Amino acid sequence: MKALVTGVTRGIGRSLVEHLAAGGWEVAAVARDEIALRSLAPAWGERVTPYAADVTDGPRLAEVATAAGDLDLVVANAGALLGAGPLWASDPDAWWSGVEVNLRGVYLTLRAVLPGMIARGSGRVVVLASGIGTEPSPYDSGYGASKAAVLHLVTTVEAELAGTGVHVFPVSPGMVKTDMTRFPVELTRHVPELADIPDDRYTPVDLLLGLVDEIATGRLDPLAGRFVHARDDRDRLLAEIGPGDTRARTLRLAPAWRDDPRG
Repeated sequence: MKALVTGVTRGIGRSLVEHLAAGGWEVAAVARDEIALRSLAPAWGERVTPYAADVTDGPRLAEVATAAGDLDLVVANAGALLGAGPLWASDPDAWWSGVEVNLRGVYLTLRAVLPGMIARGSGRVVVLASGIGTEPSPYDSGYGASKAAVLHLVTTVEAELAGTGVHVFPVSPGMVKTDMTRFPVELTRHVPELADIPDDRYTPVDLLLGLVDEIATGRLDPLAGRFVHARDDRDRLLAEIGPGDTRARTLRLAPAWRDDPRG
């Protein structure tokens, strides 16, 4: 079994690499920080092959996808929250850089890995989305807009993949405690509760890891293209769809998890 994960040097991406490798996967671990990759590689062991690549660099991602071989699972995890604050006071270059990582990065990752999967007639791609993309996101408009676009992109691509044996899943990990959730002052000065979030409000990363495992088995293929939260009751969602469901795909089958402050 072969997997590729982007944005792997910290937080969720690093947890995904360690979890998949421990589960017997061969993992292509992708990040732009080559020095950090080199420092992590020895602990990851021989099942993990590090690749230095920026997800906004299409040609490089294509090289990595080719080198990684026949991929069964891809997790497009790389993301950034940049250009926070009121839109009219935000740094336009930082704002757009965040959108490029979150949206262009997903587009280029999909573009790099899908041809090989389609040629083989199988494969699953998990895209890290966010509930923030389903509702207004004051003071982090770039992040919210890019995540909303990612949801639309993934549901659209899933429709394009009909009949190929390949599926794409937009999933929310919830509010996992990572470097990204140490929110910048440009955001917390306007949303002060984000500066001191109680530990019990965070979502354990294990819930996302379990969701990725379940997607990899194929059991959740009927949910492909639909927005699923790590805390969702997947049995209930599968029952709501039912066999042979032909309804138009929707962004969610259930409301956002109410206890996650940022989706």
